[in-house]
Amino acid sequence: MAEPVGRPNVVSYAIDPRSAALVGVDFQVGFGHGFEPVPHADEAVANFVAPARAWREAGGTVIHVHTTYTPERVPTGRVTDFVPGIAGALSEGSPLAAFYDGMVEEGDVLVPKTTFSAVLSSDLSGELARRGFDTAVVGGLTTPICVQTTVDALSMTGTKVCLVTDACASQPMGGLSAEEAHDAAVQRMGYLFASVATTAELVGRVAAGSRH
Repeated sequence: MAEPVGRPNVVSYAIDPRSAALVGVDFQVGFGHGFEPVPHADEAVANFVAPARAWREAGGTVIHVHTTYTPERVPTGRVTDFVPGIAGALSEGSPLAAFYDGMVEEGDVLVPKTTFSAVLSSDLSGELARRGFDTAVVGGLTTPICVQTTVDALSMTGTKVCLVTDACASQPMGGLSAEEAHDAAVQRMGYLFASVATTAELVGRVAAGSRH
């Protein structure tokens, strides 16, 4: 009789700016203060900006994946079935497509995408590979949609992923509150797709690494 597989391991990937990129997903005004209400978006933004600053100071690379459309770069997949006006709302140069204040700094890498998962609709995987990164440390908006689909695909294509849990936030979803939807997504990703850390843990680990 075969041995039972057992419960998945609790994984803790190394966080090192030399081998990992810090990846922000859709930190754009429309997610939180536009067509998609996200009650804790501002907190998630602040909790990404702080480790991003430490990451840059340690010599690390910050990548911002963002949903932005032009006449040539249009929505892909079935997103317009569910959000018919998304192409206009997130058109290049629109207020809702703008990054939150303080998010992007000189030297950061901008990667446009056209649907939920950055792996399926952007060159994120190529950007990681060209820079020799085997790990992505991820935060963004919103937790169960663009963050989760990106984390899932990164993991399934071989990239190690660390999710920064308090640098993400969710909208209410179905019968779930925003907090419940966020927590469920975090638990699902941590179960089989990503290691998880808080902002404080991330900053602490980067600071500890810089002392060696």
